[in-house]
Amino acid sequence: MRVCFVFAFLCILSCQGDTEALKKEYGLGKVEFAKGNLDGAKKHFQKIISEDTSFEDVPLYLAKIDFYKGNFEKASKDLSELIEDDTYGYQAYLLKVKADYAYRKDRSVLLKEVGEALKKDSSNLDLLIIAAKLHEELGQLPQTILYYGRVINESDKVLLAHKELKKIYEKAGIEERVKYHTRKIELWEEEKIKGKKK
Repeated sequence: MRVCFVFAFLCILSCQGDTEALKKEYGLGKVEFAKGNLDGAKKHFQKIISEDTSFEDVPLYLAKIDFYKGNFEKASKDLSELIEDDTYGYQAYLLKVKADYAYRKDRSVLLKEVGEALKKDSSNLDLLIIAAKLHEELGQLPQTILYYGRVINESDKVLLAHKELKKIYEKAGIEERVKYHTRKIELWEEEKIKGKKK
């Protein structure tokens, strides 16, 4: 009995050690990813996957790495397997649509997928732009205009958000954030002026 208890205790300690090592590796991978060192991040994430295929969102990170390295077809395939995940399935789906667009998937099929995604998130700028581009490629000018109009409507909301955040940060006295939002507003205004001159 005592031997079984000691064995079970050692197994638990061993598992905790493995989990801690995976957590450390995960943290290192995320840091490398954030720095843009995709190869370094991939090494850390692959170490984790070799021990635990479903650790945190490592499969999603690996698919993102393929996407950012231009391996769109592989990224799309890997993302397809992650779509049903309750935690990051929608994020995987959005990135899959982008990957499919980049590797020139059948445009009519992709347009249907984008339409389904827009039913879930009708204000997603990336999806709206992809929808506009797909309609344009398919020679559907009225729909192209409609979708680009929706992009502009959503973009106007972004400008409003910058203006409101600037006010909030002014009240809070956080000057660095005030400057950030002021610059975003100025850039927006400059673009508007350039657009009018054309």
